[in-house]
Amino acid sequence: MLGILRKVLFAAALTCIFLVAMPLIAVPVQGGGNNNPNKLWGAQTYLLNILGKKSDWKGDPSYESTDRRTMFVPENVKEFGFTDCKIWVKQGPEFAVLDPNMFDDGHCNLTIGPGYYEVYFVALGKPGPEAKLEGWIYNATENAYLLFIGDVTVRHNKRPDWRRGTGILYVSGDEAGGILAAVGWTWEQLLAWCAAQGLFVHPEFGVWVFDFIRWLEEVYPGTEYLYLWKLVSGCKHIQVRFYKIG
Repeated sequence: MLGILRKVLFAAALTCIFLVAMPLIAVPVQGGGNNNPNKLWGAQTYLLNILGKKSDWKGDPSYESTDRRTMFVPENVKEFGFTDCKIWVKQGPEFAVLDPNMFDDGHCNLTIGPGYYEVYFVALGKPGPEAKLEGWIYNATENAYLLFIGDVTVRHNKRPDWRRGTGILYVSGDEAGGILAAVGWTWEQLLAWCAAQGLFVHPEFGVWVFDFIRWLEEVYPGTEYLYLWKLVSGCKHIQVRFYKIG
């Protein structure tokens, strides 16, 4: 009897030790602080720098080079002459910044290379205000915002704090719900359409935005749709890293 009691007490002690140790080994994939995504995904495919300038910045002829990886945007959007600041994003044969200057017309242009990506954002430079970018599908035919597909907010304090912004490049079932209902489709039918086309669907975030636009233009022929990042608020320096996943 004493032997059995000792075994029960020993087992209970082991259980307590295990329960206490669990929080110590349950390390999240990505926490706050110096959470450099290169440690998770390896070397980035493309790095983009979005530099915030004062609203009266005039630039320099050298910045117009399209082989650079830098954009110039207002640090303070509220003081800027254009209240609707857009970074038009499309997919093409290679990564490129085709229009780096937001100060002449309120727009910049970024081309993403072929494939599918994870994307991360960070605020660099001196600690300052938060910077926020929103992902939108735009009805170019009607000149109107159509579908909000997420946002990412970054702020630099003592150390770079990388934020996963992959969701602004994919359309989820909840985000697509209204449009799907309007055309009599279900999310499952859209996923089946993607599978029939051999398209990648992100297990966490859904349909790649450019594939969704392709589908939109099939169900609404004659209408042009575009994708953009809306700069809601800026800071000294936003860095964006793309990691190819397919």
